[in-house]
Order: sequence, then structure tokens, then C-alpha cells
Amino acid sequence: MKRILLMAGMAFSSLIYAQNAPGLTIHNTRSINSLPSEYNNEVKAEFKSRDVIGVPGKGNYSGMLTIAPWADNSGNKRHQLNFNDGGIFYRNALSTDPQWGSWSKLMIQSNEGKVRIGPNDTDTTSPALLRVYDNNDVMMEVANSYGRFQIAKSGCNGCYGGMTGDTVLRNLDQTHNIIIAQPNNNNDGSSFVGFQDAYRGIWIKFLNNGIAKFDGKIHAKEVEVKANVWADYVFKKDYQLKTLDEVEKHIAEKGHLPNIPSAADVIKNGINVAEMNTKFLEKIEELTLYSIEQNKLLKSQSEKIEKLEQQVQKLLSTQK
Repeated sequence: MKRILLMAGMAFSSLIYAQNAPGLTIHNTRSINSLPSEYNNEVKAEFKSRDVIGVPGKGNYSGMLTIAPWADNSGNKRHQLNFNDGGIFYRNALSTDPQWGSWSKLMIQSNEGKVRIGPNDTDTTSPALLRVYDNNDVMMEVANSYGRFQIAKSGCNGCYGGMTGDTVLRNLDQTHNIIIAQPNNNNDGSSFVGFQDAYRGIWIKFLNNGIAKFDGKIHAKEVEVKANVWADYVFKKDYQLKTLDEVEKHIAEKGHLPNIPSAADVIKNGINVAEMNTKFLEKIEELTLYSIEQNKLLKSQSEKIEKLEQQVQKLLSTQK
């Protein structure tokens, strides 16, 4: 019984001591930037002027917490956290280092779930969950052992290969390919990669069935279109070339050339460039055949006229 009471008393005493344990004493060392070697076997809280210790942030003063192992480097580095109106900053050093390392800012998530990276950002209204800011150029990277993918906002002409204000995507090192992949492989046209402008909405679409749609003009130095068939079949011996009378009749009845879509069809359905080029060539080759036939006819008629003229000359000469 006495043993139980003794153990209960000890537990109660420990609880009372834990509830009344003293806090860390804040040392007013505002004008001193102590070297790493001056901290040993301690957790120390200090009041510091920001300028003295060179910590970024805001306000004249700051609170600093140092965690230091024993004197030699076998306990690894000393670690410091600085708390000021601009955020929380961290630096470290070994006991034998002549100076502390550079300060780095800890990323903090706001109560709205937002994270900001970069100094001197005055925009407090951005709806972005992640915002990366710099007064001039700003660039983010995704990297592995094969290379780096960069998303950059150019702050000058030529920066990252862009003009002032341009957004630049760059893939560097092993390859320079940038691929936008669609996971939908159903080949049904239900998903697409799109480019949008303020006037047309989504004005370029690359659909997952191999179709690209452009709501605008295409300007290019060269365009290569692959065709499955070409119009040289017109020159084969078994090609049924319509007579000009048949072509004239078709135009009178239909209002367009044979094997060419009507204006109404083109307006409604558009045209396939490769197919239409083949049809245009078909008409050119048909015209060539018509021209060849007419040339033969003209030659034949010319020869007949020449013979008739010779006969007339003979007749006239015999009458003299």
C-alpha cells in the first residue's frame, strides 16, 4: 500500500513540475551576430535586430531560436530559425565554419491554403494557390537526371528566348521535345488539346481521333499534304473521258464540273485539301487531253486546207 502511495505521489509531483516548467529565457543580444562556434550544448532563444544578422523579411527586430550540439563537428551542424514580420527563415553552420550559411525562407501555407514563393510581392489579392514572384525574371523548373523543363516569365527582350512579358516553356539537355499527352485513347474525338483566345474561345483543337480544327487562317511558307491517290489515272487508256458535249450538259444541269462538289456542299461540309487537289489535277489533265485532241484536229484540218489550196492553184494555173 505504501509502495502504491509512493508511486502515486511521484507521478503527481512529476505532473505538477511539468505543468509549471519554466519557458526559455529570451536573451537580448540584438546587436550581436554570434559565430557558430559560440553555441554549444544548448537550445537558445534570442532577441535580434534584423540588420545585425542579415536576415530577410520585414520589421526592425526578430526572434531567433538556435539548436546546437556539442563543440566539435561530430554532432553535425548548428541550426537557427528566425521569426520576423516577413516570415520564418533558416540557416545553419558547423562549429568550425567561420560564418553562418545564407538565410532561406520557409514556405508557409496560409489559412486559405495558399503558398507564396519570392520576395517583395505586393499583390495580396491573387487567387492562386501557388504563386511564384520576382521583380524581374521568374522561372520554375522540373528536373531529373535527363534534363530540365522550365516555365519562365521573361523580364527583358531575349531573356529565356522571349520578349519582355512573354511566357516561355523550355525543355533543355537530352532532348528539347515538349509533349502534351492525352490519356484518352478511345479515338472517339471526345477529348482534345486546345488553344484559346479572348475572341474565338477555343480556336485550335487537336482531338484524340487525329483531327485538328482551326477557327482562323493558317500562314505558312510550305504546307505538305499527303494524298492516298493522284490524278494520273486520267492518262490511262481505260479512262472514260467525257466528251465536251457531255461536260456541257452536266454544267447546264448541275451548275458545276463533273466530279467536283457544288458550292452548297463546300459551304456545308468544307473540303479535303488532298482530295480537292487531286480533283483539280484531274480537270487539268482532262483539259490537256481535250487540248491534244483539238490540236490533232487542227493539224488534220490544216493539212486538208493546204491540199485544197494546192489543188486550187493547179486549177488556176491550167486556166491561164
